[in-house]
Amino acid sequence: MRIHKEIIGNCELYLGDCLEILPALDKVDAVVTDPPYNFSTSQNGVKHDLWTDAINFAFWFAEVLRKTTTLFSASGGTLWQFLNWKTFISLQKAVFDAGLKINSLLVWDKGLLGPGTTGLRPCYELCALILTGEAKIKNRSLNDLWRFPWKSSREHHPAEKPLELIRTIIANTDGTIMLDPFMGSGTAGVACTELKKRFIGIEINQKYFDVSCKRIEEAVKQHEKI
Repeated sequence: MRIHKEIIGNCELYLGDCLEILPALDKVDAVVTDPPYNFSTSQNGVKHDLWTDAINFAFWFAEVLRKTTTLFSASGGTLWQFLNWKTFISLQKAVFDAGLKINSLLVWDKGLLGPGTTGLRPCYELCALILTGEAKIKNRSLNDLWRFPWKSSREHHPAEKPLELIRTIIANTDGTIMLDPFMGSGTAGVACTELKKRFIGIEINQKYFDVSCKRIEEAVKQHEKI
């Protein structure tokens, strides 16, 4: 896949496969990302094995984690990764295979009931906090349950996270250079622009790459007016 690069304000945006792009990047201080969960009971109407999905995801994401965390300095770095209860076991295996550990699990209360016809309707997602080296969360008043309302209709991306949630994560993360290897609609880039941090984003989908560029460009223009 051909790699395309855009520079917008303090943001460095790449269109392409993160596994190809990550080895060429300079050091970063932290990662805030929301990769695809890749779990479904069927595909094109054909049911398939969820356990196979889990193993495949763990194998693939362990490689992403290895390449991502090599971008941290010798003193360490901070990685925040969104997931749900279905993908938790896969992420645990991926983290273990990559020689890392999950330090905390943030529970994000969405304040909105998710879809479901059987069982309990979900109203939360998770975000794993992975710390390497000497990295730590300095704000000791932070707990592991945050409530940020999620709108039932997302404006830019089906899995778009609230800007306030991402901004709070980044504001409480040490460092000035943030990376998102699954940029989606660029919410982390918008938050970094507002917080005056440098952002590096990677997105494989042309449609969402274009959305990210537009959103971040608008954020940069708005920030320049302040």
